[in-house]
Amino acid sequence: MIEAVFFDLDGTVANTNELIYQSFKRMFTDKMKMQVEDAEIYSLFGEPLTTSLLKYQEDITDIMDYYRAYNAEHHDAMITSFVGVEEALKALKENGLKLGIVTSKRERMARRSLSCLGLLDYFDVIVTPEYTEKHKPEPDPLWKACELAGGIDPKNTLMVGDATYDILCGNAAGATTVAVSYSVIAPEVLKGANPHYTVDDLRELLQIIEEKNREVRSF
Repeated sequence: MIEAVFFDLDGTVANTNELIYQSFKRMFTDKMKMQVEDAEIYSLFGEPLTTSLLKYQEDITDIMDYYRAYNAEHHDAMITSFVGVEEALKALKENGLKLGIVTSKRERMARRSLSCLGLLDYFDVIVTPEYTEKHKPEPDPLWKACELAGGIDPKNTLMVGDATYDILCGNAAGATTVAVSYSVIAPEVLKGANPHYTVDDLRELLQIIEEKNREVRSF
């Protein structure tokens, strides 16, 4: 039986795609004096920021500070919610499910994002990079979320995300994984991570949960 649904934050619950894109773009062009193709920038989405930046130089302190400063300055004006998100969260809560965020974003900014959208109170658990030594695509963040949600078996959870790291994390942890089709990551790349389901709208999660729980009850 599905007992909990865990979500990535950026690009899944919160539409921060343009904010993240611009944060990388300004960092590359203004700080690093580099011209980087859009496809390469989008390939960085979903990774811990440290992982992304270490691909370009060893000492990342200055460029990380630049990225974070731009992101924080423009965050509140650029963040929006995707269609159907709050309706889906409300319905899932009404059905007795635990809800959580499993994100590569730092806790302070993750909570700020959810507060801006009026969604913070829907979530029982928020797991950020401060909570685990290993991060997505490793299973540890989802395992931590299960622990904080009351010791739920990962097999009884959904992991929902827009990036390959989200799906790989969920698969490795033993969860049922769901990709969102509105990801900025190329569909074939996301499909290559082998999600169990793909949805166009988070409200579709209710049907997936109903189907999976029906299968369990039929045994």
